[in-house]
Amino acid sequence: MRRSLFWRTYSVLLAALLATIAIFTGVLAAAQRQARQESYENEVRLQAREVADYMSNLSTLSYVQSNATMKYIIRRKIADIYSNYNADIWLVSYDSGIVQYLDSSWNTTRSIATDAVKAQLSRIQEGNEIRVTGLFPELEKGDQIVTIGVPWWYDGVEVVGAVLLHIPVRSLRISLSGVIRQIWPPAALALLLGTILAFFLARSQIRPLKEMSSAVREFSKGDLTRRVDVNCGGELQELGDSINRMAEELTRLEDSRRSFVANVSHELRSPMTCMRGYVQAMLDGVIDPSDMPRYLHIVLDETDRLTDLVKDLLDLSRLESGKFPLTLAPFDANELVRRNLINFEPRIDEKHIEVDVQLGEGPLMVMADANRINQVVSNIIDNAVKFMNGEHSRLTVRTTLEGGNVRFTIMNNGPKIAEADLPYIFERFYKADKAHTSGQGTGLGLSICQRIMQQHGSKITVRSTDQETAFEFTLPVAQEASSH
Repeated sequence: MRRSLFWRTYSVLLAALLATIAIFTGVLAAAQRQARQESYENEVRLQAREVADYMSNLSTLSYVQSNATMKYIIRRKIADIYSNYNADIWLVSYDSGIVQYLDSSWNTTRSIATDAVKAQLSRIQEGNEIRVTGLFPELEKGDQIVTIGVPWWYDGVEVVGAVLLHIPVRSLRISLSGVIRQIWPPAALALLLGTILAFFLARSQIRPLKEMSSAVREFSKGDLTRRVDVNCGGELQELGDSINRMAEELTRLEDSRRSFVANVSHELRSPMTCMRGYVQAMLDGVIDPSDMPRYLHIVLDETDRLTDLVKDLLDLSRLESGKFPLTLAPFDANELVRRNLINFEPRIDEKHIEVDVQLGEGPLMVMADANRINQVVSNIIDNAVKFMNGEHSRLTVRTTLEGGNVRFTIMNNGPKIAEADLPYIFERFYKADKAHTSGQGTGLGLSICQRIMQQHGSKITVRSTDQETAFEFTLPVAQEASSH
């Protein structure tokens, strides 16, 4: 499979390379062909200009024919042009208002009478150069003829005639195959280099994937210590880093699972060992019958603690599996807080805790599951009261309206939670003092509260300083209340 992926990647790169080189070669060949044709045509036009320059000291065709030296020079030039460019030269004169021309036979003079020819000769007489295709149909023999005309100036001040150069269209065309023959060697070299570079590029892209595939196989076998080692940069580097983060998270979850199993075993074993010890002592007659009620109460307390633990475990399991449906309905947040404070009043009075209640004005109606939120508020207040023992203890409970939400804040001035413990206090069985002693709770309360809030689309946040520790969460205002 890995080899197949390499070759697929390599094939795609090669196909893209071939397409690029083919398109580039075609465009370059067409552009070079066009440039060469324009250059060749300019060269042909230059030949006609040279003939016109030779005749610049003569004013009529008769002077050309009678001057032996000029006749020799011009006929030699015309012969060279025909030999090199396959083009005929006509010398045209506007003598006495009659247009005549001298062709390559040198002895024949004819009158040019067609309107199209006269129109073009008139343009030349005005000092312009022309390029016309099919102006003289009688010259065409299976191929169109391009006529290039330049003015024949006498002493540089008067146009007395024209030099017409007739050349077949095919003679002006540059062969595309000839251009390609010159381009293909560098194109082939580029293809060779591109093929080599594509090979190494494909291999460099597949190597990180192989490393990631190998690491994932190790993960599937239970080895979560393996890490992806790639340094390729870009998206693959980010993917490798994400896999490493996933491995670290899986390692943490595995450690959490093992810790969870150990903690559950410990929490279950402690009350069961206690109960078994007292029951066995009573059966063996070690405990005086008059003391049995006291020890039976201890066994009952441990039974209640075991029941609470099992209940919390079931609640947590249902929350994490999504089988804990919420019953959403409007309720008064202030009233819920008041009921909870009344329930904790005996413990608050017992510890001489000062309570600062700051509730928002009027009923603060929120949309949530009242029973589940009551569980959250009760658990947080219970923790706040539990960790306050000294004098000047203060519990602050506050509700505030913030836009479309109501914020619940529960604070105490008890011991500070260590910075190292803050990220983990909502984990199952996590206790900041690391002591799983009887009577200190199940260690699942805050974890259950956080999952309840997550089901509500919210989150409990905590901050802790030397002066105070505060838990906060928000709930949406009921729409019926907000509309009023």
